[in-house]
Formats: sequence, structure tokens, C-alpha cells
Amino acid sequence: MSQKSKYQSEASWRLRHRPYIVAAVLAFVLTMLVAPEVNEGDGMEPALKGGQVLVVTKKSYSANRGAPKLGQIVILEKTLAPEVYGDNIISRVVGLPGDEIEIKNGKVYRNGKEYITEGGISGAEGSLSVKVSKDDVFLLSDNRRSTMDSRNKKLGTVDMREIKGNVKFIIWPLSDLGGVQ
Repeated sequence: MSQKSKYQSEASWRLRHRPYIVAAVLAFVLTMLVAPEVNEGDGMEPALKGGQVLVVTKKSYSANRGAPKLGQIVILEKTLAPEVYGDNIISRVVGLPGDEIEIKNGKVYRNGKEYITEGGISGAEGSLSVKVSKDDVFLLSDNRRSTMDSRNKKLGTVDMREIKGNVKFIIWPLSDLGGVQ
């Protein structure tokens, strides 16, 4: 086989398989950056409903790399507190490192000021006062009747390194398609 025909054969192979190569590379990149997740339960209602399929951007946090943004909806690894919930826990960040969080009379206070999360259902049960350490965040479900957040003594404040990523979009059902607040 001549050098020219060998080159044409390789070029022809690349051309024939280009769609598969592009698809494989795209799939690899997407699985490294984003992941689908099914929301189970009602802990984040009304922002998220049970059964919705979410797109989670994979992001890691720590005291050195920075904390998630206040109000951001994050997802925790299911291995973090299996006795709290058998699946991944999805909650909203309401306390950052150094913050003082207090819950009393059905209201949430952050550093002494009343804190209202987007879409949150009022009525945080009981009373609690906690100072968030430099490596942790305080998470609270929008549905205050839920116990899948930092109010649960088995979970408590969460080490930022246990955060799997941020919830960005709802992709199913199609009637709910869009960004997450």
C-alpha cells in the first residue's frame, strides 16, 4: 500500500467515524461537568417538586476553594447521612462559614437579621442556634416541615467538601423546563 493510499484510508476512516468520535468526546465532557438527578420527596417545595429531573453542575467547595453562594440550591452525596434520608439531599444554603444562624418563633435569622429564602415556606419548627465553622455551611429546605437539612442533629452543619454540585435546571417534566431559583 502506498503512502498516499494509507493517508487516504486514515482520512476516510476519520471522516466516517467523526460523528461517533464527537459524540463520545461530548458525552465524556458532559459527564465530567454535569449530571442528571431525580428529586425525590417534597423537601424543596415549592422551588422543586418530587419526581422532577434536575441538571446538577458538578462543583466542589472547601475553605480554600471558596464557599457556595448564599441562597444556592445544592445537592449532597447520599453517603453523607444515610440515616437522615436514603437518597441525595437537596437543600438551600442559608449559612456560610462564620455566620450565626438562629431559628426561633418560626423564623430564621442569619447574623441577627431575619432571613427569608426564595420560595421558602415559613414555619421553621423548634429553636436552634448555631455558629457555622470555617469549613461548613448551614442548609435549610424550602419546605420547613422537611427534616432533610442542617436542623437535623444527625446531619447538622455540612462540610463544604460533601457538596456534590449545584442544581441549575429542571429538564423533566417538560412543563417545568427551566432554570432553578
